[in-house]
Amino acid sequence: MAHEHRLIRQYLDNLAFATERLEHGERPPKEFFENVVLFAREFVDGYHHFKEEHQMFVMLAQKVKGRNDAAIEVLRYQHERGRAIINAMSQAIPGYQSGNEQDVLAMLENAAAFGALLRQHINREDSVFYPMARKELSKEDQERLGEEFKRADEKAGSDCFERNEERVMKMAGLLHA
Repeated sequence: MAHEHRLIRQYLDNLAFATERLEHGERPPKEFFENVVLFAREFVDGYHHFKEEHQMFVMLAQKVKGRNDAAIEVLRYQHERGRAIINAMSQAIPGYQSGNEQDVLAMLENAAAFGALLRQHINREDSVFYPMARKELSKEDQERLGEEFKRADEKAGSDCFERNEERVMKMAGLLHA
């Protein structure tokens, strides 16, 4: 999961740069924000958060019998909040393209909100949740979870990580064109 967080951080760096450009009255291309939405839906939510919600959280909840429900619920809430923000960004893309000031402002506000939310979320996972999970799950549990992650990787397609890594590089190129 750490290598996934590295890629997501690169994505967030691109998003932060785009947000800064918007704050200065510059308009990154529509294609950039289309890729923001695609990456969030396919990689962040459909790949990374899927493994957390449907594999790690489930195993951990069973193992600790409710002791960490609050921590898990905070992370689930952040996942849901991120989905809502990405949906708002997706809805703003047509108006953003045509120069509608309300949609340009919505894009700026939602890009900033998503970036802040996801950075805070990753930091919480890295510093609190993952260490707690390593402590609570036995070596056998961790190996079983690793096998479940491999099955999820196969389901997502062998090129999911590489495809999204290319998307992040493309996004950087769109910002610097």
